[in-house]
Amino acid sequence: MPCDPSSTQPPRPREAPPALSYQVLARKWRPARFDEVAGQAHVTTALRNAIRSGRIPHAVLLTGPRGVGKTTLARLLARSLNCEKGPTDEPCGTCVFCREIAAGTSTDVQEIDAASRTGVDDVREIIEAVRYAPTPGKWRIFVVDEVHMLSPAAFNALLKTLEEPPPRSLFVFATTNPERIPFTVVSRCQRYDLRRLGASEVAARLREVAAAEGLHLSDAGMLAVARAGEGSLRDALTLLDQVVAVAGATVSDAEVVQILDLIDPEVVLGILRACVERDPGAALAACARAAEAGVDAKRLGASLVQRLRDLVVLGVAPDRAGLVEASETELAELRALAARAEPARVRRMFRALVREQEDLAWAPEPFAVLEMALVRLATLPSGDEVGELLARLDALERRLGGGGGEPGPGDGPARGAGGSGRRAASPGAPRRAGEAGATPPATHAGPRLGPAGLDAAGRRESPPRPEAAPAPEHRSRFAEQEPGLPGAPGLVGPVPDLPGHGPAPAPPEAGLADEGGLADGGPAEAFDAPGAPPLDAPGAPPLGTPAAAGRPAPETIFDRLRVFAQRENRALFAALEGGRLGGWDGERLRLAIPDGIAARRLRERRSDLAAVCERFFGRPLRVELDVEAGAVGAAPRGRDDARAASRRQEALRHPAVNAALEILDGEIVEIRALGDAS
Repeated sequence: MPCDPSSTQPPRPREAPPALSYQVLARKWRPARFDEVAGQAHVTTALRNAIRSGRIPHAVLLTGPRGVGKTTLARLLARSLNCEKGPTDEPCGTCVFCREIAAGTSTDVQEIDAASRTGVDDVREIIEAVRYAPTPGKWRIFVVDEVHMLSPAAFNALLKTLEEPPPRSLFVFATTNPERIPFTVVSRCQRYDLRRLGASEVAARLREVAAAEGLHLSDAGMLAVARAGEGSLRDALTLLDQVVAVAGATVSDAEVVQILDLIDPEVVLGILRACVERDPGAALAACARAAEAGVDAKRLGASLVQRLRDLVVLGVAPDRAGLVEASETELAELRALAARAEPARVRRMFRALVREQEDLAWAPEPFAVLEMALVRLATLPSGDEVGELLARLDALERRLGGGGGEPGPGDGPARGAGGSGRRAASPGAPRRAGEAGATPPATHAGPRLGPAGLDAAGRRESPPRPEAAPAPEHRSRFAEQEPGLPGAPGLVGPVPDLPGHGPAPAPPEAGLADEGGLADGGPAEAFDAPGAPPLDAPGAPPLGTPAAAGRPAPETIFDRLRVFAQRENRALFAALEGGRLGGWDGERLRLAIPDGIAARRLRERRSDLAAVCERFFGRPLRVELDVEAGAVGAAPRGRDDARAASRRQEALRHPAVNAALEILDGEIVEIRALGDAS
């Protein structure tokens, strides 16, 4: 509206803004005595004793997270030294010096923000001011907040003054990042580390403030505010101020959750309850409610991890107080849930969720990842104990061996016969008389060449089968000791060979000399066929000839030698690639190697090769190298790959594998032929 110049009405004076008299709770309830500092008794006790005894240092370094009392302790120390009754550890708070320090107007106590004054010129002002005696107080005190923000040059300029300050001068440094302070500065100070406060300590202080301010919150609401403060009492008081500003003097738990954007404890407990009770639908429904409320998936996952930890703790120590931070209602619910849950399964749920939690930060759809993790937790099978798992393995072996279990659909004749599948005291122990598949004792003792199913002489057992030729057996993959079951004995039992397979080769992990029983007969006897003379006997035919039929193939022995060399000497393992075993008569070993770099390398390391072969065969040997032109063994490689692929397909269709998957409720992760070192 345009102004009329002819108007004689004087302009209205502006109204003065109302005075800002309100003081936030974090400042209003700043501790005024050492006794009011919460959770830092280890620091307050040391400072009070130093004041009482007169052993006041010239530099103090206070470190710790935000909002735990660093600046508060610095001001309390300044008031204790400059109080009219001081130095005293109980400042009056009413004298002129105490009031000036509390208001920040004292000329003898200077507070410097190093985050904004980082240079050498700012430190030079401190050096100039420290030379003057305190007036009218008793001590000249410099409080430098966030001291780690000073530049290296500023720290260097302060070193001399910090090492030899004038009398009655005190430097108090406060920082949240002490690692950035030069060690030359830290070594000149007395360092006190303030700790992060627990939720129960913060909640207790909040109750005192709420009672004095006339605020009404439940214990669960107080604990929720304390947890949101994350160990910082100042942050918790600020959040309490925010809650009261929105909801008034009386605040409900739902309003606390809504105002502070917290996760509803009922949602977390509902998800845990559904996972423990194996109800993935209820878990997904609770997760959907959290998503609709705008809860971040990572925060929800972190809350679930914390509560799963609480379930584990309550399961192992239900009567130990102080281990779980929760309200009485939540604690009662968690105790009931822990009583119904299986401890082993809860621990597996915790590990699974922790692994999924790492992927939430990078997932394009975090809630989808979290939902799939909850489905996995809700469908996680029970964590079987060692005894129960061994019983299931016994049942599997009896079923596969035909010793007690009913044959499954599609089982061939091989499933109806065989051993009983019982555990033996040692892998090489013979069967007891009267057991199914028992064989007479061997005529001489010798080491085992392969897994279970070998007799004492190293030959494979062939239990009689009605109207069928004797078939070799091999040790089942399920008969090996479970790595996750400490102390579980190895299970040995006969399992029929896969269709189209011959006798399974021995495991490649050990050399011939490691198969056991060297003192009883030596490794050469392990290669003898029934009725054949030992390989090192006079006139024994060399390996690879027709007269040596029944013994392990030279290719099998050479492959195991290469696997043994891979563990002992990887250079020899690479050099033996493409070679073959030419012959072995007990004292002399002949190796055929293709001409090239590998042959030259083996000639240079003939002594190392001889040592590896002696350890492998368990006796002194003379190693001879026959260099051949061309790549030996390269031609059949394609046929070997095709044969390996065919065998893997047969393994996937084999009824024994399908029965194992059904009984153990497992899944196929990898298919590897016995004797394969890859």
